[in-house]
Amino acid sequence: MIQIIPSILVPDEATFIAWSQAVEEVLPMIQLDIADGKFVPNDTWADPDVVRERLHIDCELHLMVEDPLEEIRIWEEVPQIKRVLVHYESDPDNILNILSQVQSYGWEVGLVLNPDTPIDVVDPLIEDIDALMFMGVVPGKQGQRFIPETIDRIAEARTRYPHLYIELDGAVNEDTLEEIVPAGVSAVCPGSAIFGNDRKPAENVKRMRELIGKLTKD
Repeated sequence: MIQIIPSILVPDEATFIAWSQAVEEVLPMIQLDIADGKFVPNDTWADPDVVRERLHIDCELHLMVEDPLEEIRIWEEVPQIKRVLVHYESDPDNILNILSQVQSYGWEVGLVLNPDTPIDVVDPLIEDIDALMFMGVVPGKQGQRFIPETIDRIAEARTRYPHLYIELDGAVNEDTLEEIVPAGVSAVCPGSAIFGNDRKPAENVKRMRELIGKLTKD
């Protein structure tokens, strides 16, 4: 079954606590988006102490920052962190060292590709990553339209790397899932589709899980 890992991109502690608590009874992991206002235009809230004390499920970090190595140091003592996702575009010339440093903390490491970054950059790094995440939108904010070409990129990656854990972040919702699921993802990271409507987040998770199950059977 394709995993659902909700993407939490928030401006403050109160929203993080509310959103994470809203899904921790129904899911084993969330994704915490960390933006520095430089790599992407906006910045986000992220406090290791609060995550350590208040989060009761696992977490992966999506680093939308110019200096991933500086960011990961402050998360070393947070046991909930299991995987760290690093953008190739943050420092292409030093990306191998960054991936290695992340793994040295005992975390899985994922490589993130922006929509205009070719898949070929993965080839020399394939032995050094545990996961690959595609952005289905330009990173930095939730609620954007899905970039259709992302489907072909996922399908190509699944053919090239049949055993790799592949995630998709950006514009994941009940409409786009019909194309996303057959492409071969291992996990999807919805944001607005879980937290951005009038239904309870747990209900949105249930609806999405049921739809994924139906699409997988079909």
